[in-house]
Order: sequence, then C-alpha cells, then structure tokens
Amino acid sequence: MTDNEKIMIASCAAGAAAATVPAVYGFVKANAVRPITDADFLRAENGGFVTDCGESFSLRGINLNDDFFFYKKDDLPAPSRTADVFAALESRFGSYGARQLAKKFSEGFISPSDLKAIRKLGANCVRIPLRYRYLYGKENCKGDPDFERLDFLVEKCRKAGLYVILDLHSAPGFQNTDSACGKDEESVLFNSGKDGFEARNAAIRLWTQIAAHFKDEPAVAAYDLLNRPLNRVAGWEEKLGTLHKFYRRLYKAIRSIDERHMIILEAVSSPDTLPDAEKWKGENVAFGVYSHFHTTFETDSLVNSIRPLKQHGIPFIACKVRSEDNLEYSLQAMNDFGISWLTGDFKGTGVISDYLYSANIEAADLTADSYDIITEKWSKPLATKNFTENKDMKAILKAAFRYGECFAEFRKAPKSKLKVRVKFGAHIVKGINKT
Repeated sequence: MTDNEKIMIASCAAGAAAATVPAVYGFVKANAVRPITDADFLRAENGGFVTDCGESFSLRGINLNDDFFFYKKDDLPAPSRTADVFAALESRFGSYGARQLAKKFSEGFISPSDLKAIRKLGANCVRIPLRYRYLYGKENCKGDPDFERLDFLVEKCRKAGLYVILDLHSAPGFQNTDSACGKDEESVLFNSGKDGFEARNAAIRLWTQIAAHFKDEPAVAAYDLLNRPLNRVAGWEEKLGTLHKFYRRLYKAIRSIDERHMIILEAVSSPDTLPDAEKWKGENVAFGVYSHFHTTFETDSLVNSIRPLKQHGIPFIACKVRSEDNLEYSLQAMNDFGISWLTGDFKGTGVISDYLYSANIEAADLTADSYDIITEKWSKPLATKNFTENKDMKAILKAAFRYGECFAEFRKAPKSKLKVRVKFGAHIVKGINKT
C-alpha cells in the first residue's frame, strides 16, 4: 500500500468520524457508541446482514443467560432444572410471586451498567433468553404477556448501541431437555398427539404477541424461534420433519404481523439438520447453529459443513459459542469465514471458563427462606462487582469483537497538526501527520 493510498483511507475514515461525532480535544473514534435508530433496522441479504441505510454488518456479541443460580438444591430433582426452580417458587408464592422473583433475579443479575460494559468491550449484540412461564400468568400462553422487564432491557440496549436477539429458550411443551429449558418427561412440543398440538399453538400465540409488541423496534435484530430444538430428545430424528413444518407455521404467523424483523431458524445439531435452504431464500431469515468447540477439529468441521450452504445466500450465526481452551481459535475461524456469533455466557457460577464473570454467592433456600429474604439474596449480591472477571476470556473477546474493524483516531498535535491513526481491527496501519 502506497502512502497516498494510506492517506486516502485515513481521509475517508476521518470524514466518517467527522460526520458522526463532534470535534473534541483528545481521541475520537469513528465507531463511537451511539443509540440504535430506525436507519439501523437489520435484515438478512446476500449471505450477510445489512442495515436500512445500506451498511454491511456482522453480529458479534454475548449471551445474557438468566438461568437460576445461587439456590440450595435440597428437595429438588437432581439435576435440578430452571423449570424445577420456578415450580418450587410457584408452589410457595403462586404464579405471580414466582414471576416477580424471576424478575428480581434478572434485575440483580443484569444491570444497565453491564450492558454499557458489554458495548464498551466491543460487542454489538446481546441475546436475551425468553421463558414462557416468566411472561404469562396462565398456561398455554393465554392472556397478556408481561413485557415490563424485557422492554426495559431492550430500551437500555438501544441506548447503549446494542442489537438484541430475542431467543425463545423455553417454549410451551419444551423444545429440548436441557437443564435451562425443561424436564425430560415434559418435552412434548413435537409430539403428534393433543399435547404437542396444543403446545405448538401456544408457541405461535407467544411469538405473534412478541412480534406485535416489537415490530417497530430497530434494536431487535432478530427473533430466534427455538433455542436448541430437539436437543437430547429421544428419537429426535423422527421429529425433524415436524420441526421444519413448525418453523414454517411460526414464520407465516410472525410475517402476518411483522414483515421486517429477521427470523433465525436453528439446527438441531449439525447444519445438515437445517431446513431446505432453497425453500428459504429471500425470506429474511438466518440459520442458527449452537456448538461447544472443544477442539480445533470441531471448529473446522462446523465451518466446512457450512461452506456448501453459503451458496444459497442465507447468513449463518453461531447462537452460542462455548469452547473452553479453544475460544480464540473458534472466534477467529468464524470471523474469517463470515459467520456471526455470540459467546456464552456473561455471568454464572462454577467453572469460570464458561463465563465472563463468575461467583459463588449465598444461596437462597427455596423451601425455607421467605419471599423477602429470597428477594434480598437475589438483588444487590448479584451485582457484577461481586463477581470475578475472566481476564483471559475478556482479552480474547475484545480482539474478536474488533476483528476487521476500520476506524480513525485523532489527536491534537503541536503546532496545529492533526495526527491520524488508521486501525484495522486491533492493528495500527500507520500514523499520519497532516496540517
């Protein structure tokens, strides 16, 4: 690259920065945080993501998990599941009381300052899990959902410059048997009988109400229809066709209300379990995968399995990446291949390699503690300042979030000279002095 080319790049970056931020004394970045506006509405196009103003975009972020942590596991099934914890709370405090405690936990666990810190780290997206029991006071998603907490988070994300993926983590009838979803014996969403039929109808009601509520919200990047469908469900291969038909039903129901938002269709395991890509071309959808990358071989296998599907022009997103000692390689590989991704998780307990922040906080006794005591234990003690930061993960994420990014930095130099540094990702190309 010649000096003239470098100066031209710097001038373009400087112009973009000058158009979007005021002149100040010190450093100014072209990627300065700003709220998301209607012009930033995101759609899937030509194998990637594009805003309404024509900007190409890669989603890179982190999952805001809301699994119940910090409770005593006595008198609960082993292993206890999120649904078990909610049921224990519901048995003592009723549906409304249990939902209020879930809201208190969320408020203590994720704060507006956390969202600002995630954006400052370089992320442009978060994925928020939805559980039907937290939204509805009645079974089968009847009545009006409680969007108060979700509205608060989406608003704060919009102001922080973070896109939001709304992820149905726990659907009526439970789409999988993971601990974060439901119980083994209650995984009926894809059953052929009455229970499966009613559960699918309830999930459609849920998504149509979500779509009606958020159809004009530009900070919502996409609706992730089902998190890890059929995972660990016995005989899942026989139910794959039911899943694909259900995706089409959900899609049509949402599109009857909301024509703009992207919709994510997740694979069961490997990409070959996804619906027929030819039938989804041009439908403003993305394909989702979810994987734990324990080795470089697993990462390479995923990328290679996606490669032949890219020709259909449907973008891919790794909805949750966990890779323990292999995180840096996994994120680099996905960045290189143009796969958007979100790592997991922001906060948790136990093995710190699984979370950006981890802690062991005093547990709530679900059978003995009063409502007020549980509220107290699930409020201020859950603040991030009481957690231990995973510094290795933070360094990896910071570099991966800024992969391929081009921005300019300005510093006021002596004798009225302007010093411009052009950066691609984390790499400084050149410092240029111009009068």
